[in-house]
Amino acid sequence: MINNHNFSSQRGATLIVVMMILLILTFVGVLAIRVAMSSLNISTHTQVGQFLSQTADTPINQVYTGNLSTLVDLSGVIGYALQDSKLEPGNEYNFCFKPMSNEKFGSTLGVAVKRPPVSNTAKASGLASGGSDGFCDLDKDFGSSREAVITQVAVTIPTDAIVDLKPGALLSRGTNLSSGTIMPRNVVEQQRVRVTTTSIVPSFSHNLSAAQNCIGTGSGSFGYISDDTGSDTRGFETIAKCLAKLGVPVNSQTQEFNLQTIFNQTKDP
Repeated sequence: MINNHNFSSQRGATLIVVMMILLILTFVGVLAIRVAMSSLNISTHTQVGQFLSQTADTPINQVYTGNLSTLVDLSGVIGYALQDSKLEPGNEYNFCFKPMSNEKFGSTLGVAVKRPPVSNTAKASGLASGGSDGFCDLDKDFGSSREAVITQVAVTIPTDAIVDLKPGALLSRGTNLSSGTIMPRNVVEQQRVRVTTTSIVPSFSHNLSAAQNCIGTGSGSFGYISDDTGSDTRGFETIAKCLAKLGVPVNSQTQEFNLQTIFNQTKDP
């Protein structure tokens, strides 16, 4: 006589084993998907970070490799900042980097002069001059046809002393202190200029209007400053910090230059 009870038990055990195998396969599949998604996110963040860093570095390189006589004339932001800061020191001279435009790099016509804020959490206290052209529009002012990154640039003329340089570090070569001058005869001026760039990926913003308010619009909304490295603004809220709080990918770089205006004699008087 056939024992039907044992046959049914065997079929039940097979079903349990199959279900356990399916459960393990499902778990392994979900784990593989999560690992792949994590790897993709890490790769994407790395690419975005590298792209932002390269884009933020481009305006700084343009200042570094640019023609000094062109940079310091009054039609450009650096020349304008050098002259205007003598009347009202401490201001920040902002413009939107538009490499696809035919405008001169940092043209004075597109500069907005921000007055520094009164506290470390406040926005800029107002505009000394300029308008909306000095503020990047997160809807359209992209740096390339890829329409991915927008770069806001700020120029400041430092007024604080440098405490970490050796004595005479900023003096020109060939200086003779015994002659009663700190510069060679052909050097007429030395000036520190600080350039801060802030590159942004607007497409990652969940609230583009809030992100725009970090930069400002010029019409009653002046945004935050870009440079917080000066003794008067150290630790202040900046555009980069404001955007980071909103979860917007951002990269900020600061470079200080020591400009020397030198005349060389090419013909005997």
